[in-house]
Amino acid sequence: MTANREGYRGYVSSREFGGLRIPVPVQALVLRDWCQRNGKIYKLHLNENSFPHSYMVLEGMVRNLDGLEGMLMVSMFMLPQRPERRRAIYDRVLEQGVDLRFVLEDMVIACEADIAPVEEILSIYNAMGQSPHLQDEASPAGGADK
Repeated sequence: MTANREGYRGYVSSREFGGLRIPVPVQALVLRDWCQRNGKIYKLHLNENSFPHSYMVLEGMVRNLDGLEGMLMVSMFMLPQRPERRRAIYDRVLEQGVDLRFVLEDMVIACEADIAPVEEILSIYNAMGQSPHLQDEASPAGGADK
């Protein structure tokens, strides 16, 4: 990173992600708090459109990160579900020499090697969403009646 880069731009969404629906003002507080605790400058966040599967704001944001150290998201689960769309985002971030941080998971993508652990978690999560749900083990039958 060059010395003229300063601060992190936040990315927030009013949509559900990772099974959570966190209000935008709370997301902004989480991102500001991370910056404060880490001695970084918080640049105002951009809010994604609420249309399903729309990542126009995110994709536009990663095209121009000039002057920034990187981007902050509350969670990696805010990324697009399709791997090729995520890959394009990672590539744009790495090409510009900045990083992408996920606050809740305490993970960062700052180099190519950082992508695999994030992708593994997202792949497992997405595969779980496509598998049949099992009976709750806490049910009175304890799941033994299957």
